[in-house]
Amino acid sequence: MANVTYDLLWRETMRDLLDMLELDPPTDEDEEEAFQHFSYLYIKYVQIFKNLEDCYDQHVHPQKRLDVKEVLEAVIGRMLEIKQYLTNLSGLKFINFDDILVDLKLIPETLELPVPRYFVDERQKDLALREKLVQTLIAARDADKEPDAEAENQGMSIDDAIRIIQVNERGRQGNQRARFMKEIRKQEELEKKMRDVGQPETDPDSAAVVIQKLFRGFKTMKQARQMREEELVFIGMKEPEPKPREIDPMHRQDEIRSRRKIIQAQNKDEYEEALVNIRRKIYDDEGVDMREQMMDKIRQWFVAFREQNESFPDYPDEDVGGSVFIFDPPPVLEEEVDEDEGGKKDAKKDDKKKDDKKKGADEEEDEGANELPPSEFVLKMQSCTEKFCSVWQDRDESQNFAQKYDAELIREALRPGVRDEIRIKEVDAVMREELENLKLAVEKGKKKGKKKGKKKGKKGKKGKKGKGKKGPKDLTPDRTMDSLIKELVDKDILKLPPKVGISDYVGHYKNLDAIEQKALDPVIPEPSMAQIRQVVVEQLILPLGSLAVHQKAPYVNKALLYGPPGTGKTLLANAISRETGSNYIDLSARNLDPGGAGSGKIKYPDKKGANSAVMMLHIAFKVAKALAPSVMVLDEAHWTFLADKKKVKAQWPGEKPPSRFLKDFLKEAKFLKENDRILIVGTSHKPYLCEKGDLKKFNAFFKEFKLFLPLPDYASLQLLWRTLIARHGGGITDSFDLQTLSWICKTAGYTAGAIDAVVAKVLTQRRLQRLPVKPLSHTEFVPHLAKVDPVFKDEYDLFQAWTTKNNPQGKPEEKPKKAEKADKKGAKKKK
Repeated sequence: MANVTYDLLWRETMRDLLDMLELDPPTDEDEEEAFQHFSYLYIKYVQIFKNLEDCYDQHVHPQKRLDVKEVLEAVIGRMLEIKQYLTNLSGLKFINFDDILVDLKLIPETLELPVPRYFVDERQKDLALREKLVQTLIAARDADKEPDAEAENQGMSIDDAIRIIQVNERGRQGNQRARFMKEIRKQEELEKKMRDVGQPETDPDSAAVVIQKLFRGFKTMKQARQMREEELVFIGMKEPEPKPREIDPMHRQDEIRSRRKIIQAQNKDEYEEALVNIRRKIYDDEGVDMREQMMDKIRQWFVAFREQNESFPDYPDEDVGGSVFIFDPPPVLEEEVDEDEGGKKDAKKDDKKKDDKKKGADEEEDEGANELPPSEFVLKMQSCTEKFCSVWQDRDESQNFAQKYDAELIREALRPGVRDEIRIKEVDAVMREELENLKLAVEKGKKKGKKKGKKKGKKGKKGKKGKGKKGPKDLTPDRTMDSLIKELVDKDILKLPPKVGISDYVGHYKNLDAIEQKALDPVIPEPSMAQIRQVVVEQLILPLGSLAVHQKAPYVNKALLYGPPGTGKTLLANAISRETGSNYIDLSARNLDPGGAGSGKIKYPDKKGANSAVMMLHIAFKVAKALAPSVMVLDEAHWTFLADKKKVKAQWPGEKPPSRFLKDFLKEAKFLKENDRILIVGTSHKPYLCEKGDLKKFNAFFKEFKLFLPLPDYASLQLLWRTLIARHGGGITDSFDLQTLSWICKTAGYTAGAIDAVVAKVLTQRRLQRLPVKPLSHTEFVPHLAKVDPVFKDEYDLFQAWTTKNNPQGKPEEKPKKAEKADKKGAKKKK
């Protein structure tokens, strides 16, 4: 696409954003109307977010990209605020917008949230260097390991290999000979039949008519078949055939995008170089005039102050900004002027207000809980739209075809900074000395030997430091960050996650979510896989990937993903790390204790010292904070919190109890601050193992975010089969019965992981080579499905019961407030 395309998209999106700012925040007081209004705002903000993300990814003008990113992060923050408000208002983690989408004539895929590409693209060099470093450390670690004797003895002997080859070759020759003999017999039978019947003489005209009839029939059938295929593709009942790479428009679009990325990098380098050169030129050309103007302004302030107070002022101290107070004095508030006049009137109304507060206390509490607080992101979007209208909307760029930087805009942006630099470093020092000389001259003229007064700035007492939480003691003050990283890599704690994305969690939306929710009310239906993907992007990926969003938008730093094995818990944890470019630190109990009893493979076995769990956790959290963003994974998190000795002894295969470092882990996690971009992700396929005290700690730690991953529904299963077969190199024809396979998996309870394992077993290298001769059939997958254990109903009921008890959705039933007040009054009387 051309530069004009993204310019037009940016302008249209900013116009839409202006329209949204007129409706945000709404004035609706009714709860249902407010919910509908905010739902509409959320959908529109999602559309604006997608357009702005596309603009930022493909714009090549460096200054436009900076402005687009600024408004993009504000839109992301506002979108997350509205979604959090809707969640609090409804009590549901998964909100269905089916009714509003129908009114707006939009499809459910409109709500699909892409992960912003700049999370990784802007840190591509740093991530490549980090990955190379970790790979180098892993290679050095593996080179030092002794080869495993058992693995060497697992190979096949030469005699066994020769025997297998002989058996296969004899079978191949036998099949070929049988096929050849069958063709010979068929030919002999045909010749014998022709001899018995006798070959009649053929008329050339009748033969020509037969040939024409067959050819016309074949041609007509071919055209009808082609029209049918085109119609099925058009209505979405069949996937289009893959086009050659040379003429595929998607491939061409990817090439154009990659070329634009190269131009982006070139323009950005030129822009950063121009910032330095233009700043120096402004200082050289305009610095003298700026200095003289500021000094004249300060001298006028000296004279004006002396005329009013009959003495010269004290020069503002550097701690309060120096002379900035002279150029930008703080505004005088009208409230301060009218305080005395309105004080008496307010005093008379105090008694009435107290009575009104007692009467309407319950109503205010209800309304306050549902009110959306004022948003800084809305103010940011307003300032961005004003800047767009004043700078870019009517700007003529007909002569800037290459979309290079604009030097005049750089000068306007840099002048205030150069002015402040001159004021602080040069003007303040000169004018402070000049003021002292003026005071001395006045004192000598009056012949008074009074000592100079102390500066006002030094009178105030230093403010006391806040009582915030004291951070943990640094146990490794003398060690470098490289040595800490090397230790974590050597212990296989700092890893490189698999190259997966959030799009690998495949699943469809349910088109009847809202209807199903109303029909099952008060029972809340299970979310679709697309809704789970959307929640993970909103609450885990977006706040972690953007520093500006993380600082002001709602976020969580501890999340639990639980569900049956194979539902995608580990995949989502890996995708979060990859999509945000985060470090992947594995603190799972099995990773720290991978061997059985007496194996000696346990990591950090000591209670104290350099080889203790305390030291390991300190190093892990220190590296995670220094190289943020970071994802710390607790795979099978229930083991980490399980302290029941009977269950541990019966089911834990490790050498030491898995909860041996829980106390120190909770202590380190407690010291995480708001600015720490660290996400602790726990996965569990047996959360119900934790009971009583263990369950209390488990729920308290993951109270912010718990997400149940259900079995895929019928529509998602169809998409899963198509996607996984294509991912393993296969293809589906019209004769492939996809519906039957999906229905078998739906009724039996197979997970996406089980389906992936079955597809991998069927589509071997040999089978892929035979696909042109023998297309895939659904019957090939059924025997392998029968060998895989599904998720049985009893096991799935355990998850649903645990979810109902420990991760409920919907508004909790509250005790009527009148009854609460009556109980309180009765208790007071008894006392």
